[in-house]
Amino acid sequence: MGSTLTTPEKPWLKKLTRMTDTQMWEAFDDMLNHFISLQHKNMEQSDEPIDIYRAQGFIQALKRLKFLKEEIQHAQTQK
Repeated sequence: MGSTLTTPEKPWLKKLTRMTDTQMWEAFDDMLNHFISLQHKNMEQSDEPIDIYRAQGFIQALKRLKFLKEEIQHAQTQK
């Protein structure tokens, strides 16, 4: 996404984003995709605009997490 990571890095976050074995990252990405799919279903079944807006915000946050690894790597190269 457009902005870089501005918060201090956490040790668990470094482990997640520096993995040489991509199996854990792929599992994390699959989980995010599953939650995005659930939010799409919520949007389709909702009658209230506020519920649709909440689902859209949730999807936006989940998609941002999908690019977390790239954001951290980019922030580290900017140091």
